[in-house]
Amino acid sequence: MTWQREQTHETVQSTEPVRPASGREAGSRRTNGVAQRRVVGKPMSASKAKGGAAVKATQVKPEAVGPAAKRDHEGYLVKELQHLLRAQIEARMRARGLWLSFPHSAVLMTLSEEPGLSGAQLSRRFSVTAQTMNGLLVPLETKGLIERIPDPENARILKCYLNRKGVDLMQRGMLEAGAVFEQMLSSLSERERGEFRGILRRCIEALQSRSESRAK
Repeated sequence: MTWQREQTHETVQSTEPVRPASGREAGSRRTNGVAQRRVVGKPMSASKAKGGAAVKATQVKPEAVGPAAKRDHEGYLVKELQHLLRAQIEARMRARGLWLSFPHSAVLMTLSEEPGLSGAQLSRRFSVTAQTMNGLLVPLETKGLIERIPDPENARILKCYLNRKGVDLMQRGMLEAGAVFEQMLSSLSERERGEFRGILRRCIEALQSRSESRAK
């Protein structure tokens, strides 16, 4: 008798007297004087399948997400928007002969709003390591765009300030960036622009509140 591995129970007829079920025998009953036993087959590996027939396990693969669904995801859209903004802003600056990358311009704008920030404070603002931020500050200082002055209370802390050259370059860069932003928003009405800014602020606040709760 050949057993086949199936999900359903195989009915095996026997002329032997019925005895209580034990082990792998279950559900014994008698029909017209003939004992019928339901035998639960022992799981067999593919290497030990009888008759040399390999038992292939059925694998359920998760449904693949198509490219269209990925491109419609909010995270993908935010990343794509940031990528396009950075690429086009830097392209316009290069075309105008301005030495100013996207990260460098962001540092200059931050220092114009909050003069005297240290490198450690700037790294926390931009969520980068202190080494990465120092790599941005060194060329800004070398080109005479910022000054780093020791803190009177702790000489090991260097406070960063924009100088006149840095302010001029930042303002020229902002004009080029403004042209790119205007192009991005050109298809939106004034009401839609306001709604867009409001949605962005709410998304930022939601993530900030989560980060603050984790810190506590």
